Amino acid sequence: MERRFLEKKDFWLMAGLLAAAGLFWLVLSFRGQGGKAEIYLDSRLISQVDLSMDRVIRLEEVPEIELEVNHGRIRFLSSDCPDQTCVHTGYISRPGEYALCLPHRLMVRIPQDSSDAPDAVTGRRLP
Repeated sequence: MERRFLEKKDFWLMAGLLAAAGLFWLVLSFRGQGGKAEIYLDSRLISQVDLSMDRVIRLEEVPEIELEVNHGRIRFLSSDCPDQTCVHTGYISRPGEYALCLPHRLMVRIPQDSSDAPDAVTGRRLP
C-alpha cells in the first residue's frame, strides 16, 4: 500500500488554518482604525483627537510640535526638542500606548476602553 505525503484532508486542514490566520490578521489590522487620542500638557487634558480623519495637527499651547494622524494612528511629526525621542517613538494606535515629549511636558495617549483599567506595567491608573 502506497502512502502519499499529503492527503486530501491535509489540504483542507491547511486551507482552514490559512483562513483562520487571515481572519485574525484582518481583525488586528482594523482594530486600530478610528478611536480617539488624548493630548495632555502638564498632566492636564488639552485636546481629544479623532483618529479616523488623516491630518496634521498643530497645538496652540505648544506651536513647536506637529502631530500627524494617519490611518487610525497618531505620532509626533516634528518637534524642536534636542533629542527628538518623541519623533522617533513613531505611531501609536492601540489602547494604553502613549508617546511623550519631555522637554515640552506633552503626552499623547490612546485611552483604554474601560476608564478604571490600571496600567499593565506599573499597576497604577493613568491620568
